[in-house]
This record gives sequence, C-alpha cells and structure tokens, in this order.
Amino acid sequence: MARTPHDSFHDLALPASLEPDRNKGEQIREILELMVRALPPGTLLPSERSLAERYGVARGTARQKIDELVMLGLIRRSSGAGTYVAEPKLQQGTTMASFSEEMRARGLTPSARILSARTRKAGAALADRLGLQPGERVLELRRLRCADGTPIAIEHTYLSARRFPSLARVLRDDMSLYATLRERWNVRVERAVHRVSAIALGEDEAALLDAVPGLPSFLVDRQAWDRSGGVVEWGRSTYRGDFYDVVFEVGT
Repeated sequence: MARTPHDSFHDLALPASLEPDRNKGEQIREILELMVRALPPGTLLPSERSLAERYGVARGTARQKIDELVMLGLIRRSSGAGTYVAEPKLQQGTTMASFSEEMRARGLTPSARILSARTRKAGAALADRLGLQPGERVLELRRLRCADGTPIAIEHTYLSARRFPSLARVLRDDMSLYATLRERWNVRVERAVHRVSAIALGEDEAALLDAVPGLPSFLVDRQAWDRSGGVVEWGRSTYRGDFYDVVFEVGT
C-alpha cells in the first residue's frame, strides 16, 4: 500500500530545514533523491506545495526539482494523483528477442494494442530497407506496447505484404509479431541491427505513452533478417526514456 506524503516526511531521516549557505534548489533535489532511494516504487511523494512550505522555498523551485527527477525516470507523475517513486528502468540491449520475449524474460506481462494496420506502396527508401522493388506493397503496422499494463513504447513496423499476405488479418492485440511469423510462416529472425537516437517526446507520442511532452526518450531503428539473409522487417520505435536504459556490452 502506498504511503502518504505525511508518512514520507516523518518516516525518513530528512533534514528539518535547509542549510542557509547552500543553494536551496540543490538541497531540495537531494531530499527528493533521498526519498527515491529509501522508499519503495509506487510510494506517493510530498507535493511541490508541501515541499515548498516545509523548507521555505518557492513552489516553482520545488516543481523544477521534481521535474528534473521525472525527466531522469526516478519519479513519475500521474494526472490527478500526484508524484510517486518510479519503478526501476528496463534495459534495452542488443538482442534479437521480440518485445514480448524481452518482457516475459524480465517477469513482466507484455501486451499490445494495434493503433493502425494498412498496406501501401513502398517508396524507394523503404523498398531498399526491405529488399523490395519500389512500388511493391508493404504492410505498415503501428502498435502501442505495454509492460504490466503501462505503455512504454510505440512501434512502427514495415513488412512485405507479398511475403506475409494475411498478417494484418491474423495479428491481433496482445499477439507477438515474431511468434506469429514463426508459427504461420516459419520465419525466424536470426540477425538484427538497432540504431538508437535520443529524442524528446512530441505531444502526440506523449499522449499515447501517458508521459510528459518533451520527456527524453529513445528512437530505435531496427532492421531484422532471417537465416537466408532476407529482410524480415524494418521499423522505428519510440521508447520512453524514463522506463528504458540502452545497454551495450563490449567484450575483448
């Protein structure tokens, strides 16, 4: 059960007041970081008004420091419900596993909602990425991906409509794309390349992901091949930066 802001103040060894010769904003951030480290995920944190009144700072100062920790993914905002300690971030590494497989490996329940699925002609750039001829039909699939019910990514995926002719009819919400390709077409992804860029969430993406516009996030381009070297998919996904870290392991 989540604690109240009153409990958070009184259960922890927090400073009774700020040091007069130090920057107030820095001290408010340190107090918030102490709460985040000491309290379990989901704990409701004091409001900016409570922080401002307790420590004699402007509400704008308290809001700014809360916003900084929201951007780092240490604190989450919930509309109308305040701010609370965030869950630990997921790690996105160099893997060929599907989103569903990654989430299950972490003990989370994956889910998906199809936002749109349509076929169209491939332009020159898209055809090149998929190993097709310009003008060939492609399936454009856009899905919202969730873990334990929380939206964390928007996937935009392109596949050959000729190779997977009934995919749009077969694929349903909460179904794994890679599992569907294996089971229906006996196609397995054997190699994939990810290209990761840092972005700020736009308003439309933020609304879908239940996040704050401008939140630092990741844009991941993904191209995947099967055993024969044929391109299975090319896609571009937006991952919430407050849920994901991108991790690369380099060996010698």
